[in-house]
Amino acid sequence: IHFIDHHVAHAASAYYTGGYPDAVVVTLDGAGDFLSATVSRGQGGTLTRIHEVDSYNSVGNFYSYITHMLGYKAHQHEGKITGLAAYGKPIYLDQLRALVDYQRGSIHNRARAFHTAAIEKLRRIIPVDAKREDVAASIQALLEVVCVAYVRHWVQQLRLPHLTVAGGVVANVKLNQRLLAIPEVESIFVHPGMGDDGLAVGAALDITAKTRLPEERIALIGRMSDAYWGPSYDDSGIRTALDNAGLDYERPENVAESVAELLVSKKVIARFDGRMEYGPRALGNRSILVHASDPTINDWLNKRLNRTEFMPFAPVTLCEEATECYTDLEGAEHAARYMTITTGCTKILARNCPAVVHIDGTARPQLIGKDENPKYRAILEAYRARTGYSTIINTSFNIHEEPIVCTPDDAIRAFQ
Repeated sequence: IHFIDHHVAHAASAYYTGGYPDAVVVTLDGAGDFLSATVSRGQGGTLTRIHEVDSYNSVGNFYSYITHMLGYKAHQHEGKITGLAAYGKPIYLDQLRALVDYQRGSIHNRARAFHTAAIEKLRRIIPVDAKREDVAASIQALLEVVCVAYVRHWVQQLRLPHLTVAGGVVANVKLNQRLLAIPEVESIFVHPGMGDDGLAVGAALDITAKTRLPEERIALIGRMSDAYWGPSYDDSGIRTALDNAGLDYERPENVAESVAELLVSKKVIARFDGRMEYGPRALGNRSILVHASDPTINDWLNKRLNRTEFMPFAPVTLCEEATECYTDLEGAEHAARYMTITTGCTKILARNCPAVVHIDGTARPQLIGKDENPKYRAILEAYRARTGYSTIINTSFNIHEEPIVCTPDDAIRAFQ
């Protein structure tokens, strides 16, 4: 039995799947094994830790405190705060920086308070009548300011242009966009299982590296080619589940063409096919697909799915048309295959597919290449042939507050 440190596992998951033998490897978390952030140098297949921030000084924890204060579930609904932030103004940023801030190459809990005591200090500096949008915008701005300063300092120190990251804090896709914008950063890779679901992968990679000779470790580094690592189910199992549920069903001769026709006629598609995705993002195999040409679909779909009204829906786009739809993509092409970063949107996308453009003019795209997930890509190609658009909505196939569906029975229950 080998015991692997929490942040070592996060760092290994990012480094060995990011594709860069020489990289700055950063982990950002609420807390794990008494730490909240680390910086490592990835060089020639070996990770060497350079700096660490203990969990007492965690900026991620303060984000969770605000999540709790606004009436959401800490460690679960932080993504809602990210979506809500776009509707407000960061008018409490200075007050928050008095509690936690970047200082001299590290992150410091200036409030000298943790958990309940920190929440009490937050309540004293944020008015009771403060708009929740402004509070969300302020904590989002704080996270970006502190983490960008911290990461930039160490990128400058290590003089390596490629950044790979993991940890629950980098589930924050707006933060990742800011990290890529650091002048010294040429590219960013966010491990798709960035949260604690990725620890098992990171632990396995770390152990594998340590059992090899140093000169052999570089062979472990590879650019992650897809995230379809979960279970799949054959036709007989799916048919049995449908029969047991007493449902009528049909199998079209050409599924992609049939789905495209339904999308054009503004039907909502629940897609269950192939191996389930690894990580928190639905990447087509357990996804709900909808046309993106009508912005009112967001309100309707959110109500039907019982989801918070301000959360944007993400797009999936054919990779060869990415530059026509998105800006600031250079250096994020790999990360954007896994919906782990936001980008700016072009006027073309905003005009043709307004349902996937957030109020702040960004989107969290999934780019799908020519050699990946052929059946999923075929739907997009068939849709483009009919409409001229290469983008549709892709959101997770699940019941609200439940995990993404995994089995045929899960899919049938969620669909009904």
